[in-house]
Amino acid sequence: MAQPLPNSPDRHVSTKFEIEGRVFTLDLLRFSNGSFANISEDPVPKLGAITISIKSQQRVNSSTLIPDRRGSIFSGMVGELIAEKTEGIAVVSLYLREDVDPQIMKILLNEISKLLEQD
Repeated sequence: MAQPLPNSPDRHVSTKFEIEGRVFTLDLLRFSNGSFANISEDPVPKLGAITISIKSQQRVNSSTLIPDRRGSIFSGMVGELIAEKTEGIAVVSLYLREDVDPQIMKILLNEISKLLEQD
């Protein structure tokens, strides 16, 4: 029979950001060898484009599994940031209602980076 995992308070983080009138939900689930991140621009979180990134040696490689016309570059950037900081695998789901500009990307990447630094 499967044993439940210990409920670590920092294993799952869920937060919302309002940037330029747009609301983004971030769910981050940490594992010993990586993380799953879901970023959704919707009051109810949704799955979107899927990117996987992995850090091996000194490089981070990314691949898009499910493409989307909005945010594919941003999804890869988030995956690479998470893989670099966790030194493992990052699976990122990104659902956007419309394209994000560089300023919104920068703010979101900063917020994600802060969350990853919390131990």
